[in-house]
Amino acid sequence: MKLKKNGFGKSSLYLIVISLFLVQFYNFASSGVAADPVRTDISVQVANNMINNNTVYPNLLVLDVRTVEEYNDAHLYNATLIPVDELGARLNEIESYNDTEIIVYCRSGSRSLQASNLLVANNYTKVFNMLGGITAWIAAGNDYWLNEDINIIDFALPAFLVAILGISFALILFSKRKLKLVRKY
Repeated sequence: MKLKKNGFGKSSLYLIVISLFLVQFYNFASSGVAADPVRTDISVQVANNMINNNTVYPNLLVLDVRTVEEYNDAHLYNATLIPVDELGARLNEIESYNDTEIIVYCRSGSRSLQASNLLVANNYTKVFNMLGGITAWIAAGNDYWLNEDINIIDFALPAFLVAILGISFALILFSKRKLKLVRKY
């Protein structure tokens, strides 16, 4: 079999076959089959789109890695709080999200980067670090939750005191009236 016709030789054919093999190997390796988990930095706009798209991201976890006090001041809707200092010891709490999307955020982006890298190191495969944190989220005009305890005025104690005073006043009036009735006879 002579392949020298039209300028192609055996070496050219081997080169083409090897090139095709390398292209296929590259496609297989980059398809994610054997790839390492990756952390992706996203803007607050992308995070907002992900959070509001339940069809594409039905099992999305929004992970707040700030302190309890910061979380109580303001947080994203349905966010799960695990402070970055506790995350390594509490990974079992989010173990079921190993292969689903996780958006990690903090106040400005530093702690969320640290937490995202920790998740990637522990084989979480779809980690999204929200750049700018909740500060950028609020500045962009996105919705967030305030601590309800700060905004709710508790009327239970004043209502209780008014009720006690009212009952006491009624009892005093009733007892004085009863005393007057007794004195007339």
